[in-house]
Amino acid sequence: MFIQTSYGKIPENELVLKKIPECPKIVLNNYLNLFYDREIDSKTRLIKIYDKKIRQIGEINGENINEDTFRKSIYMGIDSSPHKIKVIKYLNPKLAYFLGYFYGDGGLKDIRRSYKISGKHDHKMILGDEFRIQIEKNIIPLVENIFNIHVTLRLERIGKGQRLYYINPTSKIIYRYLTKLFELNEGPKKNLKIPKIILDAGINIRKWFVRGFIDADGDTRASEAYINNKISSPRIKIRIKEKELLIQLQEILNKDFKFGFTGPYSDRENEYYIQTGKKDLLMALKENLFIHPIKSWRLKRYIKLMGT
Repeated sequence: MFIQTSYGKIPENELVLKKIPECPKIVLNNYLNLFYDREIDSKTRLIKIYDKKIRQIGEINGENINEDTFRKSIYMGIDSSPHKIKVIKYLNPKLAYFLGYFYGDGGLKDIRRSYKISGKHDHKMILGDEFRIQIEKNIIPLVENIFNIHVTLRLERIGKGQRLYYINPTSKIIYRYLTKLFELNEGPKKNLKIPKIILDAGINIRKWFVRGFIDADGDTRASEAYINNKISSPRIKIRIKEKELLIQLQEILNKDFKFGFTGPYSDRENEYYIQTGKKDLLMALKENLFIHPIKSWRLKRYIKLMGT
């Protein structure tokens, strides 16, 4: 069996699903008070806090949630939803990878605009990839593990001829995690920066955030295209619109991973890129820079094609 790409075919039996470790775990301070949004929560149901037996022990209502309540909390939920979302107590590689991937390929609905149109704050998000294996085998299990929410693989855009497999859950609590704790804008992504909580968490966590981002927005040569063709110059590249974020990513790649990414360069209007070449490809393979099964396969096969 093969996976057909825009450049050729990739044998499915050569793809590898890599595990993301649980450790190290960085303890998070009580952040629950950040989750209250007076403008929105005065018009809708409040987030409730539950212990391990699903007994309510608090409510996020603008008053301080004390340390004892945070320590005992296990889940958060709202009356209109059956989901009980995990209260995240630690920042670990799985969460860092998910955040990096969402910063690259995720999107949030503009809840204030949706309220003006429909009278409802629609806490919807989207996260996708052109390859089913990445969403179905990596992203969905990760989201379910981190947040304790069931999500469904969406195929509507594939049916319309677009190359996008995605998830499209609605969750006020996950939305608050992404915006209140991890610094994403409500709505279209702009003025992006790596969250301070990631930058301060140490080398290992920073590296997992970058791996997630590169799986979303980075690439290496599509080596399935070189069955009968001369191979192009080797490289790994990240191209995005946000120059400041790109510089932050480059700093982590070069200081924490010890790569030699150069740039930023600009090759089209309002877009920038950084890249590294042949000398770093073996190190990238050793460092598991790509967790994405297709991109990881491409890197490994390209190195083989070079005879390195």
